[in-house]
Amino acid sequence: MSVSLPRLHLAGFSLREAPGWVVSLGIHAVALIALLAFKIHADAREEASILSAMQDIESEQFLESTADDAVGTSETVTSLTSAGSASAAVGSNSAEQVQQEVQQKVDQEFKSPDVKLVDDVGQPSEGELTGSVDLPGGSVENMAQGNGGVEGAIDRLAWEITQSLRQGKTTVIWLFDQSLSLKERRDTIADRFENVYRQLESLDQGGEGALQTAVATYGEKFTLLTDKPVDNVKSVIPKVRSIPDDPSGKENVFAAVNTLVTRFRSERAKKRNVMIFIITDEKGDDAEAYLEETIKNCRRTGIKVYTVGNAALFGREKGYVKWKYPDGSVDDEPVDAGPETVEPEALALGFWGGANTEHLTRMSSGYGPYGLTRLCKETGGLFFIAHEEAREKFSPAVMRTYQPDYRPIRDYQASLQKNKAKMGLVMSAKQTKIESVPLPRLGFRAYNDNIFREEMTEAQKPAAELTHKIGLIVDVLGQGEKDRDKISEPRWRAAYDLAAGRALAIKVRALGYNQMLADMKGQPKNFQKKDSNEWRITPSKTINAGQAVKKLERQATMYLQRVMDEHPDTPWARLAERELAIPMGWEWQEGNNASYFPANTTPDEARRQIRLAEEQARQTTPKRPTAPPKERPKL
Repeated sequence: MSVSLPRLHLAGFSLREAPGWVVSLGIHAVALIALLAFKIHADAREEASILSAMQDIESEQFLESTADDAVGTSETVTSLTSAGSASAAVGSNSAEQVQQEVQQKVDQEFKSPDVKLVDDVGQPSEGELTGSVDLPGGSVENMAQGNGGVEGAIDRLAWEITQSLRQGKTTVIWLFDQSLSLKERRDTIADRFENVYRQLESLDQGGEGALQTAVATYGEKFTLLTDKPVDNVKSVIPKVRSIPDDPSGKENVFAAVNTLVTRFRSERAKKRNVMIFIITDEKGDDAEAYLEETIKNCRRTGIKVYTVGNAALFGREKGYVKWKYPDGSVDDEPVDAGPETVEPEALALGFWGGANTEHLTRMSSGYGPYGLTRLCKETGGLFFIAHEEAREKFSPAVMRTYQPDYRPIRDYQASLQKNKAKMGLVMSAKQTKIESVPLPRLGFRAYNDNIFREEMTEAQKPAAELTHKIGLIVDVLGQGEKDRDKISEPRWRAAYDLAAGRALAIKVRALGYNQMLADMKGQPKNFQKKDSNEWRITPSKTINAGQAVKKLERQATMYLQRVMDEHPDTPWARLAERELAIPMGWEWQEGNNASYFPANTTPDEARRQIRLAEEQARQTTPKRPTAPPKERPKL
């Protein structure tokens, strides 16, 4: 059967009459054009898909169905066993390359001379910006160590607002803590406001009404300073400056955020992004009552929460702020600013022997207080550390690996039930928080034999209490030892090993101390110098309390050395180093203490001189009105 070709005439030319090679060439040309068109279409679709995936990552939408009440970061994210970003799983190498190129373009536009920030505060690197939430530990940015402070944090918030405006119209809500200690920070932000908003307006993102602002305050009560979001921030600045101090000392921040979510959920219905910026220096007093509910409500409505606050001191409930009194004196006043974890995970034990160790009670955790930090992380925001009132600080890059567990509290508690080492650590830490563990004295008056024996008898009482309490802690931690190797998180491993090492070290010292007192009472030593009037127990490498105690000393050293080897440049290693720096044995040393009576002073003579000194003090001390004690502020 023959097939007749249709006639095609072009300017008198017939395809049927053309040579075969011309026909072949035309067919191949048509095929190539078709393939090229298909490739262009496929590339466009691929680029659109990549850019769409990027936007999903950068915007980090947390909008969920109201039927989905589950909140919390999955265990795989919190475990910190991988330093990779969640976004690394999206797209191929080409997708990552496109993301970098687009981000560089965004950075260049934001850093252009027209929108340069005051004081030339540099923007974070591309890696910090794109990974600020995805990466483990990325829910916190330390502005204090970068010398950015409050100003740097506000400029960084401006960048966050810019990114939000690129996605759509945005409503920003500033929520200010009214506590007395925050007056200076509120004024600093008011100074920064006008300049930051002027820069944002110069970007001309989203058109008229794209950026709107509301302001609220919290303390014991919640107050909304703007009836509705405003376009002109100039009307807001005077309200920020005139925020009254709340002398109640209460900070109900989570209830305040809940109220804002209720008031401004209609903004989300208008397809506007909503961002809440909390400005504070404390942790808030109502986390137990409102934290979980607040997280759930924010996630349901897709509202992000950011905080500009202070770093929590490592393992401590209290932080400190500088407070200037009317007389001009300045003190470090305690405030509720921690801890960085939901439960205590460090033993509250002092250091026995050696130099002053107060600075070790004021180490920075590198994280904000648990409740606020978790709220920011769960909602896709950030906690900016604007200030660290700490004696020792650690690299944010190092501490990033030791992120606290930010899963819901019910999941945290469940993880304790599954691992006896974790449970033993938390139980022991709570016990040392509830009941203080005494550290007995090391110096004894010995200007006569009777007073020295009385001193040792009295010293044995707290020593017996110490031995009992530390023995219980060692037993509880020991019950979890078999689960220690099942722990994968670096933070928990460091915390357990440090607790076990410190508890064992103190037990070794307690047992040796008791033995030293018993031996001295049984066979008193004689002074070698005639003017000696004091015996002191001082640290020694010699363990003279038996083989069982020597074995405990080796175990303590193993735990503490492991902390130093596996977790260098961390608070755990710093504490382990200090514990190991002081030998666990004891020895007696005689000395002359100028504040004691001279050697060989009889008890009767000592009592007579005491009465005489008291009488002279009454006669010679001028009668002056007693100065009233300083009234501590409720911060």
